[in-house]
Amino acid sequence: MKKYLILFALILIQGCGGGDNATYVPSDVPTDPDILFQLFETGYFTEGYTVTTNYTGSDTSGGNYTGTYSKQTLAESTFLGQPAIPILSELQITNTTTGASASAVGTEYFTPLATDRHYLGYSGDTTTVSATTSAIPQTAKIGDFGDVGTYTDNAGYIDVQTWRLDDGGNGTADAVIQSHETDQFGNPTSSSIETVKIDENGNRLSSKIVIYYADIDITVTLNSN
Repeated sequence: MKKYLILFALILIQGCGGGDNATYVPSDVPTDPDILFQLFETGYFTEGYTVTTNYTGSDTSGGNYTGTYSKQTLAESTFLGQPAIPILSELQITNTTTGASASAVGTEYFTPLATDRHYLGYSGDTTTVSATTSAIPQTAKIGDFGDVGTYTDNAGYIDVQTWRLDDGGNGTADAVIQSHETDQFGNPTSSSIETVKIDENGNRLSSKIVIYYADIDITVTLNSN
């Protein structure tokens, strides 16, 4: 969650303008609930894998945005004292209403074993120092859900993450990651919902990020294009 927090704090309060949040158009054809979907596409955890997604969006105070979210899988290393696959992520965002822009760079860490995949934490503007994690399955059916983990960073913030698989329509599924963060006193600071539409093989078809900032009461919605 921290990968979004400081980034938008730099630009959200600098202006206002027009614009409505984009939304997905519901499908009229439900996906077969017996289909097994890969939750990660083939090669995602292989060194050298890269993906870049372009976004447009808006916020509830009238700001409009363009952005790019890139990921690159790096060579295996260690994190929190155990073997880990690092995935370098960079989110660049521009408030087109005001011209303000910012970027956030950090690294996400996963365990190497595909049959026992855990998300270990994040290192960037803050770093995970302890975590209680659950295995993320290789495949899932629509309606499946579970815990990702609870993460405490070096600033004392606690981030709780869960996952679920929703019906995406027309043979697709929506892989949803929810994150809720509180400060060291238990006060809510931010939350996010990242929805990635995938096919049966886990390939990314589209994505949407919704981030709520409790301290300024603003919601940002970004849709891939």
